[in-house]
Amino acid sequence: MKPVKARAYTSLFLIVGLLLLTSVLIFIFQDILTPFFYSKQLGTLGVVLNLAIIALFLMGLIRMMALFVSYAHEEEVLERFVERVKDNVANPLHKLDAKALIVERVNSLQILYDQNAEINQGSLAAIVAAGESARFTLVRFVHNILIISGVFGTVVSLSVALFNAEGLLNSPDDLQKMGAILGGMSTALKTTITAILCYAAYSYFHLRLQDIRTQLLANLEQTTTLYVMPHFRTTEASILNDVSILTTELRAAAEAVSKIQDRFLHAGERLQLAVDDLQGQIMTIGNAVARTVETNSDDLRVIRESIREGFRLDERSLPTLPQPTSLTSR
Repeated sequence: MKPVKARAYTSLFLIVGLLLLTSVLIFIFQDILTPFFYSKQLGTLGVVLNLAIIALFLMGLIRMMALFVSYAHEEEVLERFVERVKDNVANPLHKLDAKALIVERVNSLQILYDQNAEINQGSLAAIVAAGESARFTLVRFVHNILIISGVFGTVVSLSVALFNAEGLLNSPDDLQKMGAILGGMSTALKTTITAILCYAAYSYFHLRLQDIRTQLLANLEQTTTLYVMPHFRTTEASILNDVSILTTELRAAAEAVSKIQDRFLHAGERLQLAVDDLQGQIMTIGNAVARTVETNSDDLRVIRESIREGFRLDERSLPTLPQPTSLTSR
């Protein structure tokens, strides 16, 4: 962004320096400047006309100084907003001046966005430019009337001189009338000089003020385009872009789900193989246990027969051994 705040403060220092320098020069050369404004022939007429021009000049300068301060403040708020946006702050408008241009711009965009209305940045820029132009009413008035005030002083002074010239024709020997004529012509030239000097200085600061206003509005539109408008896109092209981005994300999500499904299928296959392997091992162990039980039953039967024959026992006095069963039959 262009350095608006620095140029605004520089212009303020120049205005204050010009006023201080002029005051010092007037104080130093007051003996020379007093006759310049005061004429014995016309009295205080020259003083009144020149003071009116200077008062008009100072009134315009004071208004320009207020605008310089205002534009410096607007630039400061704009810079703070940009820094907050770059830092991804949740609410970049927090504790910012509610009347600042960037705050009003964001609020206007939010209203249009909430109403699903089409956002036309050119229209918003024209509204801001019109509002800032309205603040220049007094500045433009002083700029247009300042040089005319010098002409007005000249006309008044010449009118007084011509009025006395008319009386001089009736009495050619009246030296007082002759002095009034010369004093009127001198006052006319003095008011013209005063108006030209004030107009030259005022025009310079007026041009600087216009440049600063143009730079500020350019910074506002640049900030809106780069940091604000991406959050309020409602055009057809932006909607298509959002749909395209959403489609790409959905495709990526579908591919991820497909990969997860394949992993589950592979895991199920491995689990089935593990179950089959476990069932085979269980059958093998069951058969081995059945064979072991059968072998033990045969051994016990042999021992039983040996005991019966050795002790000459009856068949019914011995307990009956349980018949072996196959574990695999369960």
